[in-house]
Amino acid sequence: MTDQEAAALESAIPPTEMDVGKPVEWMIDPNQRQRILGVTYEFSQTGERKTVWYTPSKRRAKPFVIVTDLQTSLC
Repeated sequence: MTDQEAAALESAIPPTEMDVGKPVEWMIDPNQRQRILGVTYEFSQTGERKTVWYTPSKRRAKPFVIVTDLQTSLC
């Protein structure tokens, strides 16, 4: 990205309007609970949720458990 393109992007999206997703759910391997298979992010301004899979194929894992509190789930 050139400096000119970066400047155009910054002027198009003011910093206060950037919608950064917050992790709200983790998909973990039921057999290896310390292994995270995916994360669901929620965007504060739109309320939209997006799941990102951290599997080799970048697709939905077949067996997984959804947790909303990662700290207590990994213990």
